Amino acid sequence: MVMSCFVGVATVWGAGPEQRGASAAEATNGEQIYQRYCKMCHAMMPPPKIAPPIKGLARHYREAFSEKEAAVDHMVAFMQKPDPAMSKCRPQAVERFGLMPAMTIAENKLRSVSEWVWEQYDPKLRHHHHGEGGAH
Repeated sequence: MVMSCFVGVATVWGAGPEQRGASAAEATNGEQIYQRYCKMCHAMMPPPKIAPPIKGLARHYREAFSEKEAAVDHMVAFMQKPDPAMSKCRPQAVERFGLMPAMTIAENKLRSVSEWVWEQYDPKLRHHHHGEGGAH
């Protein structure tokens, strides 16, 4: 869903106007936004689907940023205009999965899901990464 590890191939990011009219509650619930727009590519835990898992993305963002607000701003900017230079994942992840397409959903939804991703960090997974072939 990044970011700079939000990399991967997606097929339905360009929701039409009728799909963008979701409730205000959804716009503030990052997990629901993940379920609707991100889950098809980003699993929660390894193994990866067609993009790095959310727990790995959260770990990379926690390593790259000390402040949640800066990390969320970066995730939102990346999702709006993916760029390999902005990726917080290992270069092998971008090579393996490619970059995700630009997200065309509302910025408040991108911000909500980014805040939710930040909160998915699990310090127990810190050393799990190496056993996955650099997928994050």
